[in-house]
Amino acid sequence: MSHHWLGPALAITALLATTHDTRHDCRLWRSSRGLERVEIANRLGAANLLTKEHNFAVATPGESRSLYSSSDIRRLCALL
Repeated sequence: MSHHWLGPALAITALLATTHDTRHDCRLWRSSRGLERVEIANRLGAANLLTKEHNFAVATPGESRSLYSSSDIRRLCALL
């Protein structure tokens, strides 16, 4: 494989790996409750560059509210 094609091949590989992780996290999110659901939503939101509810908010352990809108997470997971 020439160096010319190496960049796009790596990008496609990274995209497929991210999609797989997102699908897995969406399945976990759908069946989760409480703090676990918040942690998964925050992971999904960050990994997929969703807009935070409050721009400069930072996730803290034990947080009871997701940084991302549940409707955004639902839309993301509905696509997969």
